[in-house]
Amino acid sequence: MLLWTVFAALTAFAALLIVRPYWRQGERAAAQSHDVAVYKQQLEEIEEETARGLLGEAEAQAARIEVSRRILAASDDFHAAGPPRGSASAPYVIIGLLATISMAAYLVFGSPNLPDQPLHARAAPEDSQPSIESLVARVEARLATNPEDGAGWAVIAPVYLRLGRYDDAAKALKNAIRLVGETPDRLGDLGEALTLAGGNKVSGEAAAAFQKVLSLEPQNERAQFWLGMADEQGGKLSEAAGRYRKLLAQTLPDNVRNIVQQRLTDVDARLAGAPSAPEQAAMIDKMVAGLAERLKADGSDLEGWLKLMRAYTVLGRRDEALDALKRAQGQFAGNQEALAQIDQMAKTLGLTS
Repeated sequence: MLLWTVFAALTAFAALLIVRPYWRQGERAAAQSHDVAVYKQQLEEIEEETARGLLGEAEAQAARIEVSRRILAASDDFHAAGPPRGSASAPYVIIGLLATISMAAYLVFGSPNLPDQPLHARAAPEDSQPSIESLVARVEARLATNPEDGAGWAVIAPVYLRLGRYDDAAKALKNAIRLVGETPDRLGDLGEALTLAGGNKVSGEAAAAFQKVLSLEPQNERAQFWLGMADEQGGKLSEAAGRYRKLLAQTLPDNVRNIVQQRLTDVDARLAGAPSAPEQAAMIDKMVAGLAERLKADGSDLEGWLKLMRAYTVLGRRDEALDALKRAQGQFAGNQEALAQIDQMAKTLGLTS
């Protein structure tokens, strides 16, 4: 008797799942929108924890892929399901058929006395989960046939952004904004996608997007930061410093505060007449290149070779440091005293095996 009671309950539950879409068709859209919002928040939390050092890069990448997969899966399921169709009596016909067929099948094929199969044996293997690439491809295929699907563009845009497909992200965001409207998040993502696609150069189009964000959210940290960068790049150092100071007056995560403080320090130094960090790097590169050219023309300067090996190593250009070591050894072949100094420098710099 207990078995039949359980069976009846399961049948009723299955019937409810089938009938429910006919009663409340609008719930699916609301649930999908909520899920996407939650998954996007999870992506932001992953980035914050990575910046704070709580997640390693490998763990962060795995987490990004999984959350992005869920975003795309939510969108794919929603579009694939579509609105229920059929007459008003369809739910009741389905219920009757479900109950009749299920009971008949159970009487013929059922084996209630068999032991249950362990859960781990029934669980689908991880390999059966669709990959992020396949989900992206499915959404792209749907958008190719239905380019006016604003919700689809809005879902795939942040995934493109996390995958580093900045041009695709910008295109998707423009479509989403055109079809379903502007929001601070979409505008901020658009500005960032355009900026990253341009090698961190804040274009006029990107700056306009960030300005719109501030018109909607005056305290938006991301928009303020990138507009400060735009001012820097345009030579408006006083304006950039003002933006950074305003930003530092807000409550910021430690990692964001450190970045903004570094930008402000650099801008203040430039306002005081000191070269910027990129300018300093360019000057150093120019000096090293000049030393290398001089030694190429006249390789008799032992101290010059030692300086060149050290400079390449400090700059992280190990291959060039090893090449300088090899050329210095060739230049002073037979000079045991010079070779001893070269070998000692190579050991100090970690250039020996």
